Amino acid sequence: MRHRVDHRKLGRTAAHRRALMRSMVTSLFQSERITTTAPKAKEARRVAERLITRAKKGYRAHQEVLSLKSSGKDEEAKRFQGVALGHWRQAGRLVRSPAILRKLFDHIAPQYLERNGGYTRIIRLDHTRVGDNARLVLLELVDTAVTKKPLMRGVAAQDETATEKPKKGRKTKAAAETGEATEKKPRKAKKEKSAARASEKKRARADDSGKKSVSGAKSRSKAGSKARKSEG
Repeated sequence: MRHRVDHRKLGRTAAHRRALMRSMVTSLFQSERITTTAPKAKEARRVAERLITRAKKGYRAHQEVLSLKSSGKDEEAKRFQGVALGHWRQAGRLVRSPAILRKLFDHIAPQYLERNGGYTRIIRLDHTRVGDNARLVLLELVDTAVTKKPLMRGVAAQDETATEKPKKGRKTKAAAETGEATEKKPRKAKKEKSAARASEKKRARADDSGKKSVSGAKSRSKAGSKARKSEG
C-alpha cells in the first residue's frame, strides 16, 4: 500500500516529472493561463503557489534592503540582501528563464502581497482532448490583467446598426426593400486577357510544329540524296 505518498506520479519517472513541472510552471508565469489535464494542473498548482510564496518573501526582503540602504544601515541591509538572493536562487531551480523569473519577483509577487494563498484556480472545460479524450482544464493566476478578460472571445453583442456584408449574386437587405440590385463588377477584361493568352499559346504551338516539320523534311531529303549517290 502507498502510505505517506501525497503526489501523483503521472505515469512518468522522477526526472521526467521534475522537467514537466518546470515547463508547466514557466509557461504559467509567462502566459498566466494554460490549458492542460486535471491531474497535471493539480500538481503544477502546488509548485506554482509555493514559488509565488517564495517570490513574495524575496520581494519583501529586497524592499527591506532598499529601505535600510537609504537610512544608512549597510550591515543589516547585507543580511536581508542574502535572504533575497537565497529566495531568488531557490526559485531559479524551477524557473530557468531569467526574464520569467524577474517577472515572477517584480510583477506577479507584488500583486499577492495581501493575499494569503490561493494564487491560482482551476476551471473545468466542457470539451476533451482529441486523441485520448482526456478532460481538459484551465490553470490560471488569479486577478491578473490577462485572467480578468473573458474566456470566450468574439461573444460581445453586435451593434444594432451594424449591417451584414452583401453576398455575391444576391441583393442586400436595403436594396431588396428599395428594389435596387447590387452592382456586379465587369468581367469582360478578365475574359479578354484569358482569350489573348490562349491565342498566344496556340500560335506558339503552331510555330513549333511548323519548325519541326521543316526540319524533318530537310533531314529526309538529305537521306534520300545520300542513298542515290551510294546506288550510283
